Amino acid sequence: MKKQSWNDIAGESVAEKMQALGVTVGQKSDIRKLGEIADACGIEAVVYFEKDLAETSTYEDDLKNFAGADEFCRPFVLANSFIAFASENDPSFPSRLKEFPMMIQVIEVGERTEGSHVIPYIKGLMPFLDDFDVDAEPEGTFIE
Repeated sequence: MKKQSWNDIAGESVAEKMQALGVTVGQKSDIRKLGEIADACGIEAVVYFEKDLAETSTYEDDLKNFAGADEFCRPFVLANSFIAFASENDPSFPSRLKEFPMMIQVIEVGERTEGSHVIPYIKGLMPFLDDFDVDAEPEGTFIE
C-alpha cells in the first residue's frame, strides 16, 4: 500500500475514510492489512486480547490506564508490534500468516488526541484459539 495522507482519503467521517480503506466496524480484517494501513496512512491499528475490555472501554482511556506498562504487558498491542514480536520469536510466523490469515474483528474506528495531534485508529479483537478453524477457507482478502 502506498503512503497517503489521512486527509486525502475519501470520506467525511472516520468511518467513511476507513471504509474507503476496506475497514468496516463489525467485519473482520487480516492483521497484515491493518498493519499496512497503519503504516501507509499514519494511523494506529490496535488489537485487544480481552473481549470485555475491547467492547466496553475506549482506546484512549486504556492508553491512560496502562500508561506505565510495557506494550507487551498490556491487554492490547499495536498490530505491527504484535507481528514483529511474533516474527522475532518464530521466524515461520509470517509464512503461517499467509497460509492461515489472522482475522481481526473490527470493534471500533475513531480518533484520539495526543497533545495537539489527532490520531485516527482501528480497534480490533484478536481471535481466540477456539475461533481458529484450520480446515476452513480463509475469510476476507489480502493482496500482497
